[in-house]
Amino acid sequence: MNFKFRYIAISLLAVLFAACEVIPENDRLIPIDMEESNRKTLLIEFSALKCVNCPNAAEEAHNMSLLHGDMFVVVEMHPASNTLTQAKPEWDYTCEESDIYYKYFGGTNTTPFPTGVINFAQTQDGYFQPYSLWEAAYTKSAGKISHIDIMQIVQADPETRTLSITEGVTNLSTEALDVQYIVWLTEDSILGPQMMPDGSLNQQYYHNHILRDAITDVWGEELHIEMYETQFITIEYQLPEKVIMENCNIVGLALKNGEVVQVNEYKLKDILSTNPLE
Repeated sequence: MNFKFRYIAISLLAVLFAACEVIPENDRLIPIDMEESNRKTLLIEFSALKCVNCPNAAEEAHNMSLLHGDMFVVVEMHPASNTLTQAKPEWDYTCEESDIYYKYFGGTNTTPFPTGVINFAQTQDGYFQPYSLWEAAYTKSAGKISHIDIMQIVQADPETRTLSITEGVTNLSTEALDVQYIVWLTEDSILGPQMMPDGSLNQQYYHNHILRDAITDVWGEELHIEMYETQFITIEYQLPEKVIMENCNIVGLALKNGEVVQVNEYKLKDILSTNPLE
């Protein structure tokens, strides 16, 4: 296991999260009104520099973010193993973790882009879904109740470029849950080239939600959480040199039986000016 961080798990009573609603057993995992759902949805958007239709997919993801707000989290991955991906030192959107997840979902060097995966979930056609189906997949996901709640507290030291991250994972159900918990670093507003739908090369294209690193191990930490219990993960993390700190986000996601059951995104720009480490 790749220990990039100092990990401490502390089980506490859920009284710390007294504001969270307890979900009765009979109400579990059934479709409900969208306004009542607490389940956020993760879209993994697979993209590449030489993919002419990828800007259209990025626009669809952006429009969905505007529509659904923080209930919809986008992470864009550029796997180096796809032939449409091109990386150079001055504009490299790839990372090792993107390739690992891409191959796990069945991606090859010729998998058509753009494509996406919703919540690590399979359909009858596999994991990958075209961007024309993302909104329907979101509606299906968001109509469910999640038994996991995620709280993230982040402090940042701009001088040393270090983060102090606390991830609180709460079990809202009446039975113990086993989940994998993963923490990612993503970056917005990366200026660099991108092929466009008209076949031109845009040298001033802004790439957003790019996966830069897995802060935990790539498959996270296995947590056994008793009913109404919270476990905290504390992480001390050094940002990679290539990222711009204020453009970065911390994404935490919980997987149960291989599927994302809850996700949360914390934007560093929201805390850098008000909550730096002393």
